[in-house]
Amino acid sequence: MVVIVTRPASNGQRLFERIVEHGYHALWWPAFDIGAAPDTGRARQMLARLADYQLAIFVSAHAVRGARALLEGAWPAGTLIGAVGASTRAAIEAELQPDPSLIVTTPEDDQPSGSEAFWRAWQATGHRARRVLILRAEDGRSWLSDRFSEHGAEVEPIAVYTRHSHVLTPGEVEQLSQLIADDKRAAIIFSSTEAVAALDQQVDSRARAWLRKGTAVACHPRIADQLLTNGYKRVVGATFDDDSIIAKLESIESQA
Repeated sequence: MVVIVTRPASNGQRLFERIVEHGYHALWWPAFDIGAAPDTGRARQMLARLADYQLAIFVSAHAVRGARALLEGAWPAGTLIGAVGASTRAAIEAELQPDPSLIVTTPEDDQPSGSEAFWRAWQATGHRARRVLILRAEDGRSWLSDRFSEHGAEVEPIAVYTRHSHVLTPGEVEQLSQLIADDKRAAIIFSSTEAVAALDQQVDSRARAWLRKGTAVACHPRIADQLLTNGYKRVVGATFDDDSIIAKLESIESQA
């Protein structure tokens, strides 16, 4: 079995390395390449007005790192920090080092994490936010934005990083061709709904058919739904946690 990791950037590389350490044949083909904010001037201006918002939500660790590169000065004491997922919270603590009491995040026992879990965590605080800033890539997290808007908040998204579909290198294309020729069984790990279409864009129709013969590991129920809609027949669930994903790979291998 070959394991394909589509999670991008440092989190994807870490997961890939851990999977290899567990003895799997693994390939890291990130669904996206991560870059700097598309409009750094606008992003800096909005970050300079953080005190105008009651809540600023980071949707990923990429958003934290992108914002940190543009943020000047200390985090305002009156602005709560939303963290979607455990890895996002860890990045906030490492990069921003705010007062821990400002952070709102999903409890560890609320799995799977994601927008819905963050929304439950926010409601449990009893706080209200008139203005909400969502720090993300150029798009995404519309579900979360809609929930705050429905509850009367003014929601503003700001792109603090870019996310472009990865282009396979000639070496990666050659690897893929060999896997298909050998009819290797694949387990493909998806950590976002957008990654499903992004991976399809990287490969040709023959490769797309081969991927769908494998087992897709979905880190969230919405991702699982997207995979089924896009023609994957074998879809299993995990969480975003590395250990959960590795445990799921062990389960897949034991059932082969």
